Amino acid sequence: MIIKTENIVKIFKVGDSVVKALDGVSFNVDEGDMVAVTGTSGSGKTTLLNIIGCLGKPDSGKYFLTDVDVSNLSKDQLAETRNRRIGFVFQSFNLISRMSSLENVELPLLYAGADDAKSRAVESLKSVRLFERMNHEPNQLSGGESQRVSIARALVTKPSILLADEPTGNLDSKTSGEILELFAKLNNEGLTVLIVTHDDDVAARCKRVIRMMDGKIISDKRNGRVSRE
Repeated sequence: MIIKTENIVKIFKVGDSVVKALDGVSFNVDEGDMVAVTGTSGSGKTTLLNIIGCLGKPDSGKYFLTDVDVSNLSKDQLAETRNRRIGFVFQSFNLISRMSSLENVELPLLYAGADDAKSRAVESLKSVRLFERMNHEPNQLSGGESQRVSIARALVTKPSILLADEPTGNLDSKTSGEILELFAKLNNEGLTVLIVTHDDDVAARCKRVIRMMDGKIISDKRNGRVSRE
C-alpha cells in the first residue's frame, strides 16, 4: 500500500461561509495501481490531490505515504517528501517559457543540487520520445509535446507516485489518447498513477475509478475491462 487516507477533512472559509471541501475521505491505493478521481467541479477532487501531493495538510484525519504519516510533517518535511517521492503533471503544463525543454526538465534536479542533472534530464526526455525536441522552447512545441515535457520533468526525480490534474484538458482527442497511452506505459512499468479528471473517457482508461461529490467518496470501483484504445 502506497497511499492511505483516514477520515480526511479539509475546510475553507469563503467570506462568512465555511466550506467543507473534504468531508471524511478514506481510501487506499496499492503500489502500481492506476486510479482516476472524478467528479463535478467543487466535488473536492483537486483538494484531495493537493493533500496527496503534499501541497497542503488536512484539518483533521490521517494521510500515510507508504509508512510515513504525512499529516504530521512540517512544511520543510512536506517539501522534501514532495520533491523526492511525487511527480506532478498539470493541465496548463507549467513550463517556463524562456527555457528549453531540457532546461525545464532539469529544474527539479538543479533545485535538489544533483550533479548529473543534464544527463538525467536527457534520459527522461528520451523516455517520453522527445529527445529531438530538447532544445526547443515551449512556444515551439505542440500541446502534446508540451505535456510530454511536463511528464518528463515529473519523472526526472524518479518518483514513486505520478499525480496528474486534468492532464488532457487542453489537448485534442488524438493527443489526449497519446498522453493516456504514455501514462498506461509508465503504469505497466510499475509507477503508481493517480489522475484527477472530470472526463469519463479518461477515467475509463484507468484501472480504478473513485467518484466524489460534495467532498465525499460516493463510489470506488475497478474497471472490468480497461479501455486503452
